[in-house]
Amino acid sequence: MEYKDYYKILGIERNATQEEIKKRYRKLARDCHPDTCKNDPNAEKRFKEVGEAYEVLKDPEKRKRYDALGSNWQEGQSFRPPPGFENIFGEEIFRRQGRSGRARTFSFDFGTGSAHPGGGGGFSDFFESLFGDLSMGGPGSGRASSAKGADLETEVEISVEEAHTGTNREIQLQGPGSAKRLNVRIPAGAYDGMKIRLAGQGNPGAGGSGDLYLKIRLASNGKYKLEGNDIIEDLPVTPWDAALGTTREVHTPDGTYSLKIPPGVSSGQRLRLKGRGLGHKGDLYIQIRIVMPKDLTSEEKRLFTELKRVSTFNP
Repeated sequence: MEYKDYYKILGIERNATQEEIKKRYRKLARDCHPDTCKNDPNAEKRFKEVGEAYEVLKDPEKRKRYDALGSNWQEGQSFRPPPGFENIFGEEIFRRQGRSGRARTFSFDFGTGSAHPGGGGGFSDFFESLFGDLSMGGPGSGRASSAKGADLETEVEISVEEAHTGTNREIQLQGPGSAKRLNVRIPAGAYDGMKIRLAGQGNPGAGGSGDLYLKIRLASNGKYKLEGNDIIEDLPVTPWDAALGTTREVHTPDGTYSLKIPPGVSSGQRLRLKGRGLGHKGDLYIQIRIVMPKDLTSEEKRLFTELKRVSTFNP
């Protein structure tokens, strides 16, 4: 059988991080999925190779075993286990080789960016030599046959207002031959990149179902900016209101609030509303933005000219 260079198949360096492996796999799985490459006769073969490579390199323990082969192996070489190989991969694997004709492949869920075992196709002989038939039972295979199903991850986009107060989202999961809907409560104070774990909602397995992770993404509408748990909101102010002071109504994630602007406020200055930040864990800052009129009437020009003449202000 031929040695398979899983790093070369994914097009990554041998020191690639787990996040880099995952990102690269997602791209390749989409690019060569048989459903999106119907005119490419090699798409299915390529898709299976990519799935097999990811199955090994995504798992730190399998990757460690695979890397134990050393860097002397090259794709295309006839694979013969090196001395001590059975001590790394376990003698039971060799006893189980060739016992099962059952094959496995991967189906890719574009909604979650994850792959999971399905019917048709299968792992290569090289993979089976290293890890045995993971789908069969028998002595020494209890760990594999009783493993939990794979965890899944999907992204959920919410607004800053929804993150502030909390919200509900209906999540639709599409699996092989089935679909289900979940109503999920996203708590107040949810932040960008936060992960919510839904136990037992991942892929099924002999040892129970994996978990589903919802990754929160905050959508920006330009009204609010976030700095940690603090919310920043711009407030346009006229030059005379900035100079004389005024009271303005501001619209916040908590509703409308009457804000007193002190005389002499500067552009860029922030007025703090304590405890009105994201999920009430931070503060809300109203950032003053002084806006100048573009077109002045003759009277406005006269008044600004007079102000310039009498003012002693030197910035």
